[in-house]
This record gives sequence, C-alpha cells and structure tokens, in this order.
Amino acid sequence: MNQLLDSQGTKALQPNTDPRILHARVLKSTHIDRSTFHSLITLYSKSNINLLSYSRRLFHQIPSPNIVSWTALISSHSNSPLSLRFFLSMLRHSTLPSQRTLASLFKTCASLSHAFSFGLSLHALSLKLSLQNKPFCGSALVKFYSCFCSPNNAKQVFDEIQDREEFCYTAMIVCFAQNARCLDSLSVFVDMRRCDVQSTVHSVSGALRAVAELAAMQQCRVVHGHAVVAGLDKDLFVGTTLIDGYGKAGLVFEARRVFNENLSELNIIAWNAMMAGYAQQGDKNSVLELFHLLETRGFVPDEYSFLAVLTAFSYAGLDFESEKWMERMRVEYGLEPALEHYTCLIFAVGRAGRLEDAERIAMAMPFEPDVVVWKALLSCCAAHGAADMAWKMAQSLANLQP
Repeated sequence: MNQLLDSQGTKALQPNTDPRILHARVLKSTHIDRSTFHSLITLYSKSNINLLSYSRRLFHQIPSPNIVSWTALISSHSNSPLSLRFFLSMLRHSTLPSQRTLASLFKTCASLSHAFSFGLSLHALSLKLSLQNKPFCGSALVKFYSCFCSPNNAKQVFDEIQDREEFCYTAMIVCFAQNARCLDSLSVFVDMRRCDVQSTVHSVSGALRAVAELAAMQQCRVVHGHAVVAGLDKDLFVGTTLIDGYGKAGLVFEARRVFNENLSELNIIAWNAMMAGYAQQGDKNSVLELFHLLETRGFVPDEYSFLAVLTAFSYAGLDFESEKWMERMRVEYGLEPALEHYTCLIFAVGRAGRLEDAERIAMAMPFEPDVVVWKALLSCCAAHGAADMAWKMAQSLANLQP
C-alpha cells in the first residue's frame, strides 16, 4: 500500500489533479490500513481543490485513531478554527498531543486574530508535556508570538529550544525583523552562522529585511555575499529583499544590478521595491521609466507602484504632476488612494508653496490626518516662512504627539 502511494501519490499527481483519482486507485488495489488513511488525509489537505470534507470522512473510517491520525486531521485544517475543535475532541478521547500536533495548532492560532488566549493555553500544555523545547513545537510557538507582536516571549521560547535547526533560527530572525527589532534579528542571524547552521531562503530574506529597515549599506553587502555563497541569491524572495535593502540604503546602483540579473523572474513586488528605491532618491525619471516598462512587461501597476511615483514627485515638489497621477490612479486603474498617497500629495503641494491647498487636501481626504501629515505641513510652512500657519500646524501635531 505504501509503495502504491509512493509511486502514485502526490509526486505522481499534477498540482491541479483531483486526489480522488488516487483514492479510487487505492480502493481498487487493496485493503486500506491506518498509515494509508493518514497519507490520504494529508493528500486531500494539500489539494488545490477544497476537499477537506473527504479528510474528515476518511478520519472517521479509521478503526482506532492514534496520535498520528489526529495530527493528520488537525494539520489538514490548520487554516481553520475546526482544527481547534478537533484538538478538543482528541483530548476528550484521552489522546495527548505530540510536538507536531502542537506545531500545527500554533499555526492555526497565529492565523486567527481571536485565538491568542487559546495559544497561551497550548503553550501551558506544552510546558506540562515538556514539548515547548522541541524544535517543531518551539519554532511554531516563536511564529505564534511573532504574529501577536510579542518578540520577547518568542525569544524566551527560542532560548529554551534544544538542538535548534535552521527553521528554528529562521523563525526567530523573521520574528525580530517583523517586529522592528532589526539589530536583534541580525544578532540571531550571526549566531546561526557562528553555530554553522545552514541558511534558508527565509533566514536570509529575514536578515535582509532587518538590514533594509536599518538602511545599513555594509551589512546589506555582507548578507548579499553570504546569499551568493549559499546559492540563495537567485531566489525570488531573496532577490526582492536585496533590491529593497539596497534601495533603502541608498545603493540604487547595486539594487538595479540585482534587479537586472533577475529581471525575467521578478514579480510586481520586486518592481515596486526598485521603483521605491529610486523614489527615495528623488529620481522621478527612473521611477517613471520603470512604471512604463512594467506595463509593457504585462504587469498591472498597483497601489505601491503609484506610491513610488507620488513619493518621487513629492521630493521634487511636483504638485500638478502629483495631482494628475492621483487622478490617473482612481480613474484609469480603479485604485483608491490610501493615507500614504495623500501624504505624498500634500507634501508635494506644500513644497510648491501652495500651503492653503495642502491644508485643504489634508482636511478633505477620507482619513484623519496623522502625525506624518501634520509634520509634512509644518515643514512646508517653515520652509516658506508662514509663521502663523506653522504655529497652527504645530498645535495640531502636539495634540496627536504631545
């Protein structure tokens, strides 16, 4: 039976193939044992077609479900609250979880905004069962705390993990990077290399994300060099974060070189990252060049593409061009400007000396002006010597940020 699954299982099926085809072959060939049930449940969960009801039906056909059976069922519903219900049902059947069971449950809790308390209960259970320091359970717990913006708790869990593997380090590196702890993220990355643990696409991209936020030129080059040595530099995810990192560090030539080397594989996110790098330098010509080029390549500009254009215009004080592109964004592309787009427009109009128009846009936009908007208005007033208006902006800013 296992040989049948190995020869005709997921590897033999195309991504869009209906897994019921293999199921039918299995039914015709032999009696299904418990391990085959587990394999079929996993196969249905990985299908692009929504056939999870078959996973549940198969589970109920297992004569005596064990922890592997329950874990297969729970894992197949890891993106649904149903997995938590199945877990409670498992406990009622006096079956205790394994570290892989808990890892799947932590993944579910991380994807559900209301499941934080449930995740804390699972953490307590993992402590009682001495599973929190196992690699799979521990790394999943790190990701859980990361999703709920608790990097200190994640680090505490990480420090307790025994025999850390690459996915454990990756979880911690990404956690710190996602929670604005960039130096800590790089510190864990350095520790991973010192321990001779192999890098992954996500650990390298996590480190690059931290470098990008720090706008650290030398560190970006160091991580890039490591990616080349590790053979990860051609990965789409790594390439995109390299472009973003170099762009934010002001190294647009390096960013463009990476961009050109990977051009045929890049998606709209990478194009936007390259455009954003030019925009931060105020290079509107290069931004517009890329904007038009991405359309000729068959990409559809999104809100981040327009944000790059408007950012470049705002640095250049091109007020009328900014207004024109905001209108294009709405009319031609059907995209509603976000607060960031309005902020760029306000800054461009203000820098051009149209202070009252800039204030009018700020008060009329469908968002409450935030600290960034009031700072933009204040700096424009100061630059044009409008003392009375600057005082007014300063008061509005003080109300939000005393």
